Amino acid sequence: KIAIPEPVAALSTKRLLTMTWLGGRPLREFESADQATRNAIATLLFKAWWTPLGQYGVIHGDPHLGNYSFAGDAGETLNLLDFGCVRIFPPRFVAGVLKLREGLAREDRPTIEEAYGLWGFSHLKPEVVDGLNIWARFMFAPLMDRRVRRLAEGVKPGEYGRREVWNMRQALREHGPVAVPREFVFMDRAAIGLGAAFLRLGAELNFAELFDEANAGFTIEAMTARQNAALARASL
Repeated sequence: KIAIPEPVAALSTKRLLTMTWLGGRPLREFESADQATRNAIATLLFKAWWTPLGQYGVIHGDPHLGNYSFAGDAGETLNLLDFGCVRIFPPRFVAGVLKLREGLAREDRPTIEEAYGLWGFSHLKPEVVDGLNIWARFMFAPLMDRRVRRLAEGVKPGEYGRREVWNMRQALREHGPVAVPREFVFMDRAAIGLGAAFLRLGAELNFAELFDEANAGFTIEAMTARQNAALARASL
């Protein structure tokens, strides 16, 4: 399961969120666990980040190792911490995520360009699309490969995605200027942070199947309704 601390209103302000304590162990204590335990923990991490995005358009944008811990002998409870970097995406952005995977899987250039438009990019030169695709093909590769696999082979957690991000940024500088939507930055941070955790665990999962489950039944209209209801409950 996934546990979330409760806000402490008496100790919080508009700029400071104080929450209750959740006891748990860091990820590193499970890196030598058996494969089934490591896979279960990785599945929890995946669901904690991508299900809220796929169902509500909300993401915890800072999944570094200090922002979660695990309770229970086998880490069966994920404690999700630090909500100072939460982003609410418009449903069209999530539609763009799904469309980008579709376009990359089919090598369909118009669909890929349409997806970037839904993300908020505009007036993209072909060379800029090529630069963005360096990052996209790297990030979406496990989500298009419908088999149990490791996220990447021969990559250290601290190096995950660095080369691809650097190559993409070089292309954007050379062929820009490009106005990068804020949503893209949050997605990038979340994907890199989670990827490093999966590598540390040596997780072997069907990432494409998990991604499909997280986005099951997606339509812009359905997400808009769910998101509006959730935000109303939270007085946002």
